[in-house]
Amino acid sequence: MSDIGVPWDGDVNETVIEEWRAETSPFDRVKEVLLATTTPQYAGAIAERARVSEPSARKHLQTLAEAGLAEREATGRGTRYKRSRETVAMGRIRELHAELTKAELVDGIRDLKEKIETYREEYGVMDPNDLALELEADDGEGWTAISRWRALEENLKIAQAALSLYDFDPDGEHGDETARSDDTDTSRGAFAGETGDLSA
Repeated sequence: MSDIGVPWDGDVNETVIEEWRAETSPFDRVKEVLLATTTPQYAGAIAERARVSEPSARKHLQTLAEAGLAEREATGRGTRYKRSRETVAMGRIRELHAELTKAELVDGIRDLKEKIETYREEYGVMDPNDLALELEADDGEGWTAISRWRALEENLKIAQAALSLYDFDPDGEHGDETARSDDTDTSRGAFAGETGDLSA
């Protein structure tokens, strides 16, 4: 007799987790959980999500912190961990480099610079920190502008770093400088097509 149409009474989440445990090492699971952690967490919480013991999680988190992938925060109850700002930034740089052509990055950088210049002209200051010194605490519009301005500057740094990867030559062999400096290049970046861990 066929089982088609008979509802499955198992736990889908537990089945997926068991498959994840079978296919990964404890270190890989701790790393994966860490990279999805945006707020500081104790090793015990990360261990529970990664399905490892707390001592194992703590050991792997210390390794990840030493490698620059995790940030540590000491508290009265112990140490909390979260992914590092550098890890997030490198992930964004790598994604942009993989997804956008050199010409698209150049256009994006130009657009970001124009938007930043608009804020400078509108408020008569060179950067958002200068504007913050002039604002009253209840100036909601001004503080919103500061937040957006800072986001534009951060995005500009990320985009410029992604663009610089087009000219990065780890072997020191410069090749054709004319081809390398062509902003109309429509080829994809070196990371295009890669779907692996951004921090690997």
